[in-house]
Order: sequence, then C-alpha cells, then structure tokens
Amino acid sequence: MTEPIVLIIEDGDEYLDSLSRFVPGPKYIQAHSGEKALEILNARKVDLIYLDMRFDRIPNGDLMGDHVQVTRENNGDPERAWRHLQINQGLYILQALRSVGLQNIPVILAYDFSRQAKRFEHLSKIHPALRWVPDAVTPAEISELMVRLIGQG
Repeated sequence: MTEPIVLIIEDGDEYLDSLSRFVPGPKYIQAHSGEKALEILNARKVDLIYLDMRFDRIPNGDLMGDHVQVTRENNGDPERAWRHLQINQGLYILQALRSVGLQNIPVILAYDFSRQAKRFEHLSKIHPALRWVPDAVTPAEISELMVRLIGQG
C-alpha cells in the first residue's frame, strides 16, 4: 500500500513541521494559499487536507474571497473586510473546494468549533468529510483521525 498524501494548507510552516515530526506515515505536501492548493489538487490526488483557518501572514491579494463584497458586508470598511478574509480564510478555501467539486475530500480544519456546534453542523452538511481539531490536540489524536478519514475516503 502506498503512503497516503496529506495536503497541508497554511500560511506558515507550523503544521507541516509539527505533523512531519510527530505524525509519521503520510507524505506531506504544502500550499500557502487556496489558489496554490487548487493547483496542487488539479495536478495530483491527495487523500486528506489539513487546513488552517486563519491566514494573516500571506499578502492580501493571495486571499480567497470577494474583498469588494466583504467590504460592503462590513459597512464599507476595507481593512475590516481584509481582516474578515484573513480570520475566515479556511472557510473560503472550503468554498473553493466545493465550487470545483472537491467537497468529498476529507478535510481536517484546525479550528475549535466546540462552542459553535450549529456553525459546524452547517459546514459539515456542505462538506460531508469535514472534521475539526482544536489547537490543544495531541499527535495521537490527529493520527487516529487521519487514519479514520483516509480509511473512509
């Protein structure tokens, strides 16, 4: 059996470094933006996506989402709109995955939804293979979740 391929989509290198060191087994590849992730997904099959929620260390122009529309939704404040896109970038990337028919790829979203059950319930209806992990997750828990999701995929 070939090693599973996990695409890590993040604006830094923390998840790549941590998962490579503490969760051995899969082959990890990385994208620093949603657009780069779509390029990778267009070129090769991946078994799982590990997705960061917040992207505040990449240029604003690399963020997914309609800044003009989000500015309107934020009372015409362009800075507030950029911040919204940064803080919620993981959701915009999920939306982009759906728009190109990739909503069935298992995704682990690095975000704590423990106090937002309804929000996560809504997201998981749209992206059925979506799971989340909080910051305080152990490597063993991540590994177990990856094995379970890849086995279902």
